[in-house]
Amino acid sequence: MSREVRRVSPTSLAIYAACPRQYQYDKDWRVNSPEESRRYLDRGLAYHAAIEDVCRVVSERAGQVSDEWIQQRAMDAIEARWQEMSERREYVSDAQYAYDHDLAAAAVQDYFENDGLEHARHSLDQEVWLECDHGDVHLLGRADNIVRTDYGLQVIDYKGKLDGIISGASQGKLVSHAKGDEYAADVLKSVFQAATYIEGAKATEYFEPGMSVEFTFYGLLQSPERTRHLDGIQVSVSGRSRDVGWLYAEYEDTIWGLIEAAYEGILTSSYEPEPWDLIREHACEDCGYRAMCGDYLGAEVGVGE
Repeated sequence: MSREVRRVSPTSLAIYAACPRQYQYDKDWRVNSPEESRRYLDRGLAYHAAIEDVCRVVSERAGQVSDEWIQQRAMDAIEARWQEMSERREYVSDAQYAYDHDLAAAAVQDYFENDGLEHARHSLDQEVWLECDHGDVHLLGRADNIVRTDYGLQVIDYKGKLDGIISGASQGKLVSHAKGDEYAADVLKSVFQAATYIEGAKATEYFEPGMSVEFTFYGLLQSPERTRHLDGIQVSVSGRSRDVGWLYAEYEDTIWGLIEAAYEGILTSSYEPEPWDLIREHACEDCGYRAMCGDYLGAEVGVGE
């Protein structure tokens, strides 16, 4: 008898791969970790929504708008979304609140002065759910933007910065983690997203045989700068993109092996943190559930004896 299909997100897979016990607390038991400021979350929601607004309206107008029109629309969108999605009470001062506003606005401005113009003109869909089926593994993820290119499709995921995103320099960590020689969970979410979105895009109405599918992370706040002027602080930002489709193609078998192991662990509720020594050394320090985790507390008692 076949088991019921259960779709899992790349984020859930990455949490499980980092530490099965953390997944149990977060996703299975839904224990609230210590409350953190929504400052960075709200800022991200604002510029995500502004980009979505612009890409949607440009696609509805079939590209019959000027670059200047798109750029002005983008600035109007981030102002509206900032007012809607930000909370002054999450900030310690008016100056901090103003700085984050200026940072979000500068990120949107930079994006639509560069790659964003092309992305908006060729955007096919925004904030779209993509389903991926790979053997007995069933995944679900929400892509920020799907863009038509000269060669096929480009799926874009907007980030603040590209920290933790796999690159040519860190690709060796993926194989080392899969072999158990190294703990490199920090790069796993990015490759799990690549697998989900690339294969998921192939299942959409936009994909045609022979198309290539690229997956790009775009760090909107990659290089922020603050400059002092007589009238205060001026903020500027330079964004940067990173294509990871080639890494997915090169390490496809390794990536799917890691996905299958995490997926099976989630479905079978296998929450023992293994390999514990590596997890304790690398993951526990930043875990919000550390104070209630029996595995961690037991290890601390053992060390202290």
